Amino acid sequence: MISRVAESCFWLNRYVERVEILSRMLSVNLAFQLDVAMPDTERWRPLVVVTGQKEDFLKRTNASKLDDSETVQEYLTWSDDNPSSLKSSLRFARENARTIRETISLEMWEVLNDLWIWLREPMARRLYRSDRQAFYLRLRNQCLLFHGVAHATMLHEDPFEFMRLGTALERAGQTARVLDVKYHSIGPTQSTDESPLEAAQWIATLRYCSGSESFAKRQSQSLSGRSVADFLLFDRTFPRSVFHNLSRARNFLGLVRPDEASPVGRRTEALLSESIRELEALDIDAVIERGLHETLTWLVESSARICESVRADFFDLEIPHTARVRGQTQIQTQT
Repeated sequence: MISRVAESCFWLNRYVERVEILSRMLSVNLAFQLDVAMPDTERWRPLVVVTGQKEDFLKRTNASKLDDSETVQEYLTWSDDNPSSLKSSLRFARENARTIRETISLEMWEVLNDLWIWLREPMARRLYRSDRQAFYLRLRNQCLLFHGVAHATMLHEDPFEFMRLGTALERAGQTARVLDVKYHSIGPTQSTDESPLEAAQWIATLRYCSGSESFAKRQSQSLSGRSVADFLLFDRTFPRSVFHNLSRARNFLGLVRPDEASPVGRRTEALLSESIRELEALDIDAVIERGLHETLTWLVESSARICESVRADFFDLEIPHTARVRGQTQIQTQT
C-alpha cells in the first residue's frame, strides 16, 4: 500500500467525522437556544472557539458577530474560507475519496458524491433557510450512512484500517473539544451545587456526542457535570469516549504496522500508549482537581501530536521528521 493512498484513507474519514460532529453540534445548539435562556455571549461564541476558528472569524468580521446566530451558522456551515466549515470539510472528504476511487467501494463514493452534489445545489440552500434542523439532520445521517456502507462493502484490509484509525483519533480529539464547549460557555466545572443552567449545558454536551441515551443506561450515574465528564472521558464501551477511541486507535495502529520488529509506526505506538497510560492513571476526581479545561487541552494536544506522528511514520517516510511537509495540503493540518 503506497503512502499516498494510506494518507487519503486516513484523512477521508477524519473529514467525514468532522462534518458529522459539527452538523450535530449546530443542530443541538440551535434547539438549545429555544429551550434555555442564556446570555448572548454563551450562545454561539463557544462553537467558533472550540472549532479553532475564532482568530480567522475575527479577521473576516467584527467581534460583535461572534454572538450573532446567523453569522456564526453561515460561517460554520457555508464559508469556503473556513477550513473547518461543513462545506469545506465535505469538499476535502470528497477530494480524498476521488483520489482513491480504486480503493474505496462504489457505494461509498456514491454516498459521498451525492451528498456533495446536493450541498452545492439550490435545494440545499432552500432547506437551510426553511428548516435548519432538517438540513443538519441530512448531513449527519449521510455521514453515518457512509460509515455503515464502508464497513459493509469495503475489504477489511490496510486501507480500511487506516480509515478507522483516522476516525478513532478524530473522535478522541473532537470529544475533548466538545467537552470544552462547556468550559467556554460557563467556566470551570464544579462537582457540587450546579445550577439548572449548568445541568442543561451538560445535557446538551451529551447530545453533541450522541451520548444522552447511552448515558441514561448507566443506571448508577445521576446527571451532573462530574458524571457526564466521567462518561465522555473514561467510559470503556461508549463509542465516542476519549478512552475508548484512544484504545481503538492503538488497536488499528497495530493492524497497519508491518510487524513488531519494524520501526514503522513505533513512535506513534509509543505516543498512543503513553496517552492511554496517563488517562488510565486519572479518574474524574483527579480531573476536577486538576481542572477540566487543562485536562481537555492536554488531550486535544496529545491527539494532534499522535496524528502528526502518524503522518511522519506512514505518509512522509522519505522526509525527515523535523522538516516534513504537512500532508497532502496545508489545510489538512487543521485539528
